[in-house]
Amino acid sequence: MKLSIAALKSCAKWLPLCLLPIAFASQADDCAPQKIDVWVKASFALSGDTIIIQNNEFRLIGIEAPQIQKKQKFYTRGQPFAKESQTKLNQLLANHDLQVGVEYDELKIDDFYRNYAHLYIKQDGRIVNLQKLMLESGLVLAKSEPPNMKHQKCYYQAEKTAREAKIALWSLAEKRPDLHYPIAPSSEINTEDEGYHIFKGKIVKVDKSSNNYILNMDTTGIRIRKADWERFDYDRLKTLEGKVIEARGFGFLYGGSMFVKVRSPFAIDRLNPVNE
Repeated sequence: MKLSIAALKSCAKWLPLCLLPIAFASQADDCAPQKIDVWVKASFALSGDTIIIQNNEFRLIGIEAPQIQKKQKFYTRGQPFAKESQTKLNQLLANHDLQVGVEYDELKIDDFYRNYAHLYIKQDGRIVNLQKLMLESGLVLAKSEPPNMKHQKCYYQAEKTAREAKIALWSLAEKRPDLHYPIAPSSEINTEDEGYHIFKGKIVKVDKSSNNYILNMDTTGIRIRKADWERFDYDRLKTLEGKVIEARGFGFLYGGSMFVKVRSPFAIDRLNPVNE
């Protein structure tokens, strides 16, 4: 963004105001595609984060929708706003003729042989990030999935906007904390808190073993595998001892305690650059 001489002189007096457009431009740039690989026609959304495109499942990178209840084969417990999240994504697709732009990241296929992608729609002459729209609706959560780290600041900022406005899941978190969704207090963990949550509690110990960085709450253990150490500063992790944090990821119960694997600093609120 270029400023005229007159504008620069004005900036000398009103510097904070002049910096605002630059900050907004930076945020907007992180939401924009770096390269759309192809425009295709989608079919429908299976959930708030998965779409069928040309008979293939496409998982939207960087977001996690509430889990829809499943009773076939293995029972999967449903989470609040799951259907609303699916409906919202289907509405966004339907309102834009089901046309989506596909942008791939480093990893194109997940462990379940679904395609990984950032998706876009054309809205009022602009190309708009679909994940961003879902996050701003408050019906999905931001998620970090290394090595697919494009647009992370955009996604967490969009979630932060919805959270501050207390929309959907964030209204639920305030009005029904007993549901432990999306925020699960470590001090009140129960068997229904498995799955993707934001686990909140005081870090009582930070340590490391040969295979993990270890951050322990009272009943929740956060683990950072050695393969992911390069993304973290252990000395900074040590500063979290004694502080209340939020760490997001898939929780699983083992030996009466909840364990969460974290792969990126974005997944810990006090390390997330969006919150600095």
